[in-house]
Amino acid sequence: MTSKWRLINLGEIEWIDTQAIYHALALIQDQHDTPNTLLINWPNKSFVCVGLHQIIDNSVEKEYIKSQKLPLVRRGCGGGSVFLDSNQVFYQIICRKEQFSSDLSSFYEFFLSPVVETYRFFNVPAEYSPINDIVAQEKKISGNGAVTYGNSRILVGNFIFNFPSNEMSKILKVPDEKFRDKIAKSLKERMGSFSYFLSKPPSKEEVIQKYIELFQEKIDVKLEKGKLLKIEKEKIAELRDLYEQNEWLDYVEHEKKSMIHQKIMGSTYFAFSERKFQGGLVQLFIHFERSRISDLVISGDFTISPPLILSELQNYLIGQEVVVATLINKFKTFFNNKEVDLPGISIEELVELIIDTYKKIKK
Repeated sequence: MTSKWRLINLGEIEWIDTQAIYHALALIQDQHDTPNTLLINWPNKSFVCVGLHQIIDNSVEKEYIKSQKLPLVRRGCGGGSVFLDSNQVFYQIICRKEQFSSDLSSFYEFFLSPVVETYRFFNVPAEYSPINDIVAQEKKISGNGAVTYGNSRILVGNFIFNFPSNEMSKILKVPDEKFRDKIAKSLKERMGSFSYFLSKPPSKEEVIQKYIELFQEKIDVKLEKGKLLKIEKEKIAELRDLYEQNEWLDYVEHEKKSMIHQKIMGSTYFAFSERKFQGGLVQLFIHFERSRISDLVISGDFTISPPLILSELQNYLIGQEVVVATLINKFKTFFNNKEVDLPGISIEELVELIIDTYKKIKK
C-alpha cells in the first residue's frame, strides 16, 4: 500500500534555515509522531557550509570567507566543505528509520534513484556513484549526505544548475597558494551541472515538478502538500540560534587544540594522518604514549550515525594498545553496542590507518 508523505516546497528561504530546517524536523520526528517529509528549498544568499565532523582550520580559508562577507555554518550531517548558492535546489528527506533500510549505503542508493532519473529526463546522463554521489560522464552533478537522529533519518542533496568552480576553489584550504589554480582546474574538470550539459537548462520549477513526480513513482509514496508544525518552527528557531554560536562552529577545533598544546617529550608522540576512503576523507590527530593511544581526535568529510558519536568513540579508544587485533575488537564492540553506521569505511581500514600512523613515528 502506497504511504503518504508530506511535501513542503518552500522555494527561496533564509540561507541558514536551509540547514536548520532538516535538522529540526528530524529531531522532532524522533520524539513525536510527525510525518515523513520531503523538503525543497534554496538559499536567498551564498554561504559556505562545512560538514559536521570537519576541522574548519584544515578545511576552508576563513580569512577569504570573512573578506567576502560570506556566512559560514556547520551543518548537522557529515560530508565536505561546500559553497552553496541560489543556483542549486536542495531536496531534504526526513523519514522514520525503521521504515527503510537500516544500512546507509542502501538508503543512499534507494532515495537517490529519483534524482538520477530527474537528471536523465532532462538529457543529463546521470548515474549513481557509491557511496553518495551522482555523476555524469565522470563529473559530479549532485552531492549528498545522510545522518540518523534516533528514530529519524535524513538525506540531503542538491540539483546543481551552475557550479561556481572559481569561488569554490577560493574557499577551500590549500597547503600552498600555488595549488589554488590546480584546484580550480580540477573542479572545472570534475564538476558538472545542468548548464554544463545542456545549452538550454530547465528552470527550477521544471526540475522540481519532475523530481516530485519521480519521487512518488520510485519511492512508492503519495506526496501531499503540507506546512511546518508549530513545534517544528520552534525547533528551527532554536537550531538557528545554535548554528550562529561559536561553540557550535568550533566544537571539533576545541578538541584538536586541547591536544596539540600538550607537551611532547620522551615516549610521547603526536602524529597527524589522513586517508581518503570510499566513504570520505578521515583525518586523525593522535597522541601516542609508548605503544598506547593517549589522546585522539577523528575528523573529516565522512558520514557517520549516530551523528555525535565521535567524541564517545575517541574516549573509548584512549588507553588502548596499538595492536591490530585489540583495536579491531574494540571498534567492533563499540560499533555493535552503539549501532554505529559508517558507510564506505570499514573497521579494518580505520585500524590500518591508526597502525600506519603509529609506524611512521617509530621509524
